Amino acid sequence: RGIEKELDDLRMAGAKFGVEIRWEETPQGAVVGEKRVGFGPTGLDQVEFLVAPNPGEGLKPLARTASGGETSRLMLGLKGVLAKADRTPTLIFDEIDQGIGGRVGAVVGAKLRGLAQAHQVLCVTHLPQLAAYADQHFRVEKQTSRGRTITHVRAVTGEERVSELALMLGGDSESNRRSAAELLDAARAPSSGGR
Repeated sequence: RGIEKELDDLRMAGAKFGVEIRWEETPQGAVVGEKRVGFGPTGLDQVEFLVAPNPGEGLKPLARTASGGETSRLMLGLKGVLAKADRTPTLIFDEIDQGIGGRVGAVVGAKLRGLAQAHQVLCVTHLPQLAAYADQHFRVEKQTSRGRTITHVRAVTGEERVSELALMLGGDSESNRRSAAELLDAARAPSSGGR
């Protein structure tokens, strides 16, 4: 129920989520009661997440059903629910913006900001609507020098952050700078989960 509520918030209203836990019998398995059950490094249980992304559909395996954007939102929903019971101090989201647009990006940004109240959250994104919610913004660039790839990471603050968001919107033009400033203002508004 908690994950389904998260999915409602993430613009997947009506989506259903389930978990199937099963044992698979095998002649070489561990003895459990009257049968032998296969096992691996994580134990006896075979666990599969099931999802019905749209109302009226039956639950099907997540790996074969959900689109990239749905998978991103499902993972955020899972992390959001599990993080309440989890003592993991750092949560990393790489490309969580895959397959989602700006409207949902702002919702995802607000959800990530909520997770950041109890965890350190690192997020790699190309979506300015999501990036605007960050407390800190870093630009990551790769360059090739003398046949080697070198990665540079540097903090982006103040007006440079507005410029970076404008670049993410399509170019460092005056209209994109205004839009970037509006994104930052909207992310800071109390109703958006901002600070």
